[in-house]
Formats: sequence, structure tokens, C-alpha cells
Amino acid sequence: MNLHEVYRNLMMDKPKLDWKRDSLFPKAIKAIRRQGEFPAWVTYEYKLPESKNNYVIYFSVEHPYGNIMCDYFCVLFDENKRYIVKRIDTEIPELHVLTTHFLQRYNERFLKDASLNANETAVRYFTRNNVMKPMTIDERINKNIGEYGDYAGEGFLVPDGFCFKLSGEETADNRERVRIGLFTTFMPRAEMSESQREAILEECIRDSIRSKSA
Repeated sequence: MNLHEVYRNLMMDKPKLDWKRDSLFPKAIKAIRRQGEFPAWVTYEYKLPESKNNYVIYFSVEHPYGNIMCDYFCVLFDENKRYIVKRIDTEIPELHVLTTHFLQRYNERFLKDASLNANETAVRYFTRNNVMKPMTIDERINKNIGEYGDYAGEGFLVPDGFCFKLSGEETADNRERVRIGLFTTFMPRAEMSESQREAILEECIRDSIRSKSA
């Protein structure tokens, strides 16, 4: 799976996806209102014939006074493995790739809702965790860091807990870079060990000090 090519395909699909998302908005609002309870969401599967990419366009709201969140992600298969891929708007192109294992752990450990399928679990994750704090991690936070070396040296602190991921970059023609974040597993902070929580707090304090001195 060449994720650099995936990123380029997603960029080419973006105008049509934005148009489709906007055109579905009135229909989605009516569907959410009919549900009559919160959180509420609705999803639409959409395949682009040109790229043959499969997308899920979603609309979600957490509570009656919340904003409607709408976006989309790509469902990608690599051999027998299923991934959810989302383009992230940053200065350097970035892809977040959610593994099936990550989504299973997020549901089992946080949502605890066996009725949700993989796409709905992804919608709940993206909706609830749109604020993410990148964090350098060490063996206190990830005891298996030695198995992956530099690729396991980062994670994300999100409102629902902590995302463990493998990081890297792919380049094309030695010029364009694409950052890759492969999300491997999820832990609610309440289920992490005391030493893990202390290490996360210390890293947050270090980040705050670095920001103030910059």
C-alpha cells in the first residue's frame, strides 16, 4: 500500500466529495432530527467511479445544542486488511490511518457499544476527538516501544484517551513529503497505569514550558 499515492487520490477526489457532502446536508439534518436522541449521526457510502475509492460521508452531533460535524473518510483494503484513511489539513500533507484493531479497542474500552459497526465507530471517534495533542512518548507510556524504535515514538492525547501510533513519512520524487500516522491501539486514561498517566502529565508540562520559551 503506497500511502503517498493514496494521498494524491484523496486530493483529486476532494472537490467531488465536498460537493457530495454539501448536497447531502439537508437530507442528513432531516434524518438526524427523526432520530430524536443524542448523540445522533447518519452515514452515506459513496464510491467515485474515476478513482474507484470508497468513502463514508458522515454527519454527527453530540448533544441538542451541539454543532453538526460533517466530513468523510476513505475505506481502503490492502490484501485482507481493512483501513480507514483520513486526510488531515496540516502544513505538511498528513494521513491518519486507523487500523481495525484500533477501532475495536476504542469501542471495547471506551464506547462499549457492541451495536456499532467499524464505520460508525470511526464516526464516533472522529466526532469526539477532533482536538488532538501530538506527544512524544517513551517506554513509560509504551512498554513495547523497543520493538518499533523511532516509529513508535509518538502518540496523540485526545479527549477520550490516548492513541498509540506508528509514525513515518513517504516521499515522491525526493520532493513531496506525506506524513503517515498508523493508529495501532487506544487506551482510556482511566485504564492506563499510574506511571503512564504520570509520564503523560510530565510530557504535557514539558510541552507547555517549551511553548512559553519559544
